[in-house]
Amino acid sequence: MHSFQIVTPSADKPFTIGRKSDNCLVLDNLMVSRQHAVLECVSGQWTLRNLTENSVTQLNGADVSAPLPIKDGDVILIGTQKLQATLKDRHLSLLVMDAFNNSETELPEGISVETSASAALIDFTQKMVSPQGKVLRSIPLNEGEILKIPGYELELSEGRVACFNAPQGFSVTARQLDIFAGKKQIVRDLNFTLPAGEIMAIIGRSGQGKSTLLRLLQGIHSCGEKSQVRIGGLDYRNAEIRKHIAFLEQDPELRRDLTVRETLLDGGRTSMNRHEFKANAQKRMEQFCQLFGLTERMDNLVKTLSGGELRRVALARELMGNPGLIVLDEPLSGLDPYNAKILCTHLQQLSFLGHTVILTTHSYEALDIANKVLVLHHGEQGFYGTPADAFRYFNTRDPEEILSDLNDESATNWKNSWERKAQDNQDDSNGDESAHPNIYFVKNELAPVLFYKIGLTAKQWFRDLGKTLTLIIQPLVIGGLFSLIFSELTSLWIVAFAVILSANWLALSLSIREIVQERQILQGEFRKGVKVLPTLLSKATLPTLVAWIQTLIVYAFVNFRIASHVPVTALLLTTAAMVLPAVMVGLMVSAFSRNSGQANATLPLLIIPQVALAGALVPLDQMQALGRALSTVIWSRYNQNSLLNLLLERQDPVVNIVAAIAIAVGFYIVMAIKLFRSKNAK
Repeated sequence: MHSFQIVTPSADKPFTIGRKSDNCLVLDNLMVSRQHAVLECVSGQWTLRNLTENSVTQLNGADVSAPLPIKDGDVILIGTQKLQATLKDRHLSLLVMDAFNNSETELPEGISVETSASAALIDFTQKMVSPQGKVLRSIPLNEGEILKIPGYELELSEGRVACFNAPQGFSVTARQLDIFAGKKQIVRDLNFTLPAGEIMAIIGRSGQGKSTLLRLLQGIHSCGEKSQVRIGGLDYRNAEIRKHIAFLEQDPELRRDLTVRETLLDGGRTSMNRHEFKANAQKRMEQFCQLFGLTERMDNLVKTLSGGELRRVALARELMGNPGLIVLDEPLSGLDPYNAKILCTHLQQLSFLGHTVILTTHSYEALDIANKVLVLHHGEQGFYGTPADAFRYFNTRDPEEILSDLNDESATNWKNSWERKAQDNQDDSNGDESAHPNIYFVKNELAPVLFYKIGLTAKQWFRDLGKTLTLIIQPLVIGGLFSLIFSELTSLWIVAFAVILSANWLALSLSIREIVQERQILQGEFRKGVKVLPTLLSKATLPTLVAWIQTLIVYAFVNFRIASHVPVTALLLTTAAMVLPAVMVGLMVSAFSRNSGQANATLPLLIIPQVALAGALVPLDQMQALGRALSTVIWSRYNQNSLLNLLLERQDPVVNIVAAIAIAVGFYIVMAIKLFRSKNAK
């Protein structure tokens, strides 16, 4: 990742820019003069004044021959160095990239070159991975070829390997794109090319296919057989390119009981190489907090933030992994004009830093920052081009009139013209970077997540005071009630059944929402390479441990009345075999549910079979044949046998414990398969 810095000029004195060390902003670049330019604030208005005649000074592409006023979002070119201005309430800040695109630079650290007459061998200290998933440390490069790695391009020309800075982002190309949700076609024949490092705004009336296009990029929907969608020259379903794409929903999910600092570091840990995370995560987190105005909120819990701050935190979290493409669904929806403008400024800054941005929007502020606009009408392409071209095509200067004037005729006219342009450009496809991709990525070896995620879950649970009190009070209340109704005369059959039913309730209620409430977060982490199996194991650990302790507390109350003498080791194993299958089935249901409400609604369907088929209400030999068959996969049947044997001080066959644990393992495998498949694009 190319580094950047944010500088804040003082309005009280001139802010000088140049190569000489006594300047306020020193740019170590031979194309920058010793005293190059100055920014001044006069009567609340910032202006840029050129101080040199030997080098380039431009504002938004125009030469600066006289002092020019600075506006929010302006791009200043000093020699070959670009700066972006952010102006809020007359306070100016400058975003400065330490590198500039298409300029030759030294080889990055960790890369060396061996050259011969017509070829070169590029050696990497880190493991690299090809689009096909092949891991290697050396990549051959022939004369005239270009090798792409994130942020750089290496070219062999006349026996010399030159290294150039390149945009961090990926180009996005769609050809004859049809999108299907199941068998239903929603979008037809989209054609566009978005260059790397640019912003594309997708607009259209509700229900026209905007979010459908984003869900295709997410891998939720599928495309037609003749359709092509390439990101960075690779098919959008390629597993390696998908690791470098960030998706943000309209209401992005965040772990609300973490602080902003913890949230960003969590994003880094689950997307950054573990060595890079140790070396750079803290610095990167501080940079993004400064960039997004979150520095003073770093130690605040996420649940205390405003809507605009939540979206900035979600965006910063994704940026910790340095994605090449950022896809946002209605990021401005629900924001007041002030926060909408702030977010637009940040998206513009990300484009300036080289990221490619695609967003859907109903807010016309996005047209002010977009390089390209895609208009959808009835699932078809109504227009694609620059915002200026859109205003000309629809013959208006009012963004709202673009959609009000959009109709079948205007959409058809544009479609026909686009088809002609596409045909004209077909012969040039060999020059398109998507035609012959030669791109490699650093192998993303993430840090182990098992114990880290157990600690993360513990933070979320025990920072919620209401949940903590419930965890403490619930077994006390249940156990207290049992102690009021049980005695030495109570049937041990009923006692065992009551304890088992309590264990199932406690375990299911703790696990039933653990996955579904973090679905977006977990799917993003799995797509970036986080291992599914240890993540699920971490999700099961705390509910199992807490439900186990709660069940033992309930049993302690019961045992106070019935005065049984159960061996401690046997009791611990038996109660663990009660809660483990319940936790696993709760997590499995959570993985298959669409939302927390749907998961909660299944609780009765999970509890009732444990009641009906355990053999406590109706003995197994009195059940119908089908009921007896179903009871073989009901773990409470084996729990009932185990606990009853212990209470009666009989030897418990090991098969009862093994069968319950085997059922738990089966649920774990089904859940793992479900989540593993969900990370792949359709």
